[in-house]
Amino acid sequence: MNGFDHQAPSYFICPISLQVMKDPVTISTGITFDRESIQKWLFSYKKIICPITKQPLSDFRLTPNSNLLRLIQSWNLQNAPSSTTKLVEPEPNDHDALMKVLLEEIKQPHLQVKSLRKIKSIIQENRGDSSRITCISDESLFSLVASFVVKTELPGIPQITGNDTPVIINEAVSLLCLLRPSDEKLKMVSQNENGLLIDSLCLIITQYLSNLQIRIQAALLLKSIFEVVDGIYKDGLRSEFLESITEILKDQISKQGSLTVLAILMEVLSYGKNKEKAVKGGLIPVLIELLAEENEKHLCEMMLVVLEKLCQKAEGRAAFLAHPAGIAVVSSKIFKVSHVGDDKSISLLLCVLRFCISGGEVAREFMEVGGVTKICLVIQSGCNSRTKEKAREILGFHLKTWNKTPCFPSFFKA
Repeated sequence: MNGFDHQAPSYFICPISLQVMKDPVTISTGITFDRESIQKWLFSYKKIICPITKQPLSDFRLTPNSNLLRLIQSWNLQNAPSSTTKLVEPEPNDHDALMKVLLEEIKQPHLQVKSLRKIKSIIQENRGDSSRITCISDESLFSLVASFVVKTELPGIPQITGNDTPVIINEAVSLLCLLRPSDEKLKMVSQNENGLLIDSLCLIITQYLSNLQIRIQAALLLKSIFEVVDGIYKDGLRSEFLESITEILKDQISKQGSLTVLAILMEVLSYGKNKEKAVKGGLIPVLIELLAEENEKHLCEMMLVVLEKLCQKAEGRAAFLAHPAGIAVVSSKIFKVSHVGDDKSISLLLCVLRFCISGGEVAREFMEVGGVTKICLVIQSGCNSRTKEKAREILGFHLKTWNKTPCFPSFFKA
């Protein structure tokens, strides 16, 4: 599911790139990052807060972490494939025998972390050849490993506290991301005990703020889970969870993280009061500001879909109209993204403007930012008939007002 290096010690991993650091440097908050990643964060993205602690930065010096660099270089040497020695490939039965031993060891608390790491290593080495491990399937292993994640909870009584992730949860979530259970198995395990695995993963994202890697891994798992579980398990999500994934989206740590969060939102917003909670948590201004800067087609399409879902509620429309750039940003995406982007932009504007028939201020703003011209061009363009029909509906809301203005396209004047 991801490109993380699961074999490296966690403190070798850059919190931004989630890869082993090549040039570790420490910033004023005491957190260490790979130089290339933190330079991009500070100087390309022009962020002035620490990506992990969220503390404002006044000192932008990057101090080389020489001790950590030596440890990483030593680890790289020890783990690099030998150019002179050819290791004998174990037979399938050897892998099976080792796996069986590990599955016994994993039942002993003091060996669980070590066993999880070894199992993960075996799976990574043999991912391309499933015939080499026959003693246990992804189906069986997923249930076993998931049990280590939910053991940190008591039903209805969250036990996760603080920012330090227990090592066993780190290893279990990391291993779950490697497994490929069937949709039926994933659904069964996720819905077991009233969705305890879902609750546990949501709490990991909410509570372990200093461990970006496990939060994104938990989000990747939730994305797959929400695609298969029944609607009742998407209902009633905690406000804190929706706020936390909004923060992940806002921080733009990686494209993968953004796509994952948007996919989760597309799956869950139609259930219960999730829309209202997301709006209250500040999702709409975050989406508008990201959409203003984003040009990647798929990300723009997903943001427009999520915005439209939120604007189906009065609270969402109010938050959208309250943002000074909302109308302008969405209008600007017409003819700039894709045919899908055009349709989503028109749908979003229709959702907002159909409730502003008497809103002269909104109508004027829409005209001033070029939205009316774009709508007229959509009607004359090669867009599909459904998109054109939505554009005509928008045009009809204020046609008499817009028709009187000099900015209104002459080919549409009555």
